[in-house]
Amino acid sequence: MHQSIRESLEEYLKNADVPAEFKTHLGECAECAGEVRSLEEQSQLLRSLRSAPDIEPRAGFYARVLERIESQPASIWAVFLDRKFGFRLAVASAALIALLGTYLVTSEPSGPESASAPVVVSTDIPRQQQQRDAVLVDLASYHQ
Repeated sequence: MHQSIRESLEEYLKNADVPAEFKTHLGECAECAGEVRSLEEQSQLLRSLRSAPDIEPRAGFYARVLERIESQPASIWAVFLDRKFGFRLAVASAALIALLGTYLVTSEPSGPESASAPVVVSTDIPRQQQQRDAVLVDLASYHQ
């Protein structure tokens, strides 16, 4: 799209005054005319999506909203007073305690036979020092 069209495009789409050179350029340039036509179509589609400005809710809407608000429990703690919820909470807690107890009973070692044998770790200090020296020599003599 050419610069002369870009400058006056918004006024043209708003159906406002546009310079004469705008209209003459659209008559001469098929590319710009095609793009402006597609933009006009998009503009019409967007205008058709606008809602009617005077939409009113049905009768009794505000009363129904207030009734729903007032019917809600006043506190989150009021949920715990519900019998069904309390029963479900008690069953879930009992199941969790049973699972944790089963895990502790089956995973805990019992008796001296499960004690691990001591591990002996031997270190060879002089050999480690030789390896470090060899690495340092390699690094010092490295050429790219």
